[in-house]
Amino acid sequence: MGLRFALLLVGLACCLPSAGCCIICDPSVVAALKSLETDYLPDHLSAEHHADVMQRVEHAVNNFKNLQFSEEAYVGAVDEDTLQQASWSFLKDLKRITDSDVKGELFVKELFWMLHLQKENFATLAERFQDEVYCPNKCGTMLQTLIWCNKCEKEVHTCLKSYDCGTRHVELHQMEDMILDCYLNWHQASQGLTDYSFYRVWGNNSETLMSKGKEPLLTKPMVEPEDAGDYRCELGTVSSGPATIIYFHVTVLPERLEEEQQLPGVTPESSSETLQPPKPENILRRRLLVLLICGSIGFILLIAVVATVLFRGAKTTAKPKSSPVNVDNEAAAQPKEKASDLENQ
Repeated sequence: MGLRFALLLVGLACCLPSAGCCIICDPSVVAALKSLETDYLPDHLSAEHHADVMQRVEHAVNNFKNLQFSEEAYVGAVDEDTLQQASWSFLKDLKRITDSDVKGELFVKELFWMLHLQKENFATLAERFQDEVYCPNKCGTMLQTLIWCNKCEKEVHTCLKSYDCGTRHVELHQMEDMILDCYLNWHQASQGLTDYSFYRVWGNNSETLMSKGKEPLLTKPMVEPEDAGDYRCELGTVSSGPATIIYFHVTVLPERLEEEQQLPGVTPESSSETLQPPKPENILRRRLLVLLICGSIGFILLIAVVATVLFRGAKTTAKPKSSPVNVDNEAAAQPKEKASDLENQ
């Protein structure tokens, strides 16, 4: 199997693409390859091929870092999260091969085919890192920790863009609270940041420091017309230059007036007007009016009831009493009739 097996190794090694990854920078990958050589190969491959296979495997893995350099695809570095994803995929596939207990030429084919697939996987991960994670700042200076594949070392990379992050226009009314926000999404991921400093910028280009600290907000309650103007926020770094500079142009409008209550039949000037809550004195006035109306109605009803009772009493008194008179007449006539009957007898 000697010559044929050697040609197989050469062919498999040559078919590996030039694009690869720097997973060899992960200590767990180095330990897995060492275990492959000392624990797996003795029982699954002839001793005379051990050195040759491992030499080609190490060459292929070391060649992983030789991706084609491109600002759009690969700059020769990745972050720690990308490296961990690539290493986990490599170790999983290597364990699958060793767990299958495959031997001889079949083992070599599967091993180098796995290396081929893992290079493609890393190329995908590296491109994703380049698009979504690498230097995400659109302005300012971001300090990003990267792992450089050519030397397997972590270094702080400077993502340098324009310091000026633009001007933000802020409008608010007098007596409202002013809040200027200097935070950008990439600030949390950046290394070496120090403090946010807010300055008031005057017409002669001089500045007055208003606040400095870890809080990215400048808050001023109940602004007055004199608070209108220009402000500047600067986020510092441990290096010489700032990370971010943002300007704010503040306009203070007149104080909001309370909306007067709409009279019946009056059409509001704008549909955007909001209803104002009634004043306390108006609420008390309405309640007194309701009580007055209810009292008047009650008094009228009381007079009506009294008048009705008096009218009915007067009507009853004026009516003739006929029944008692008839009874007396009948009682007086009865003795006369009895006396007449006695005389006749």
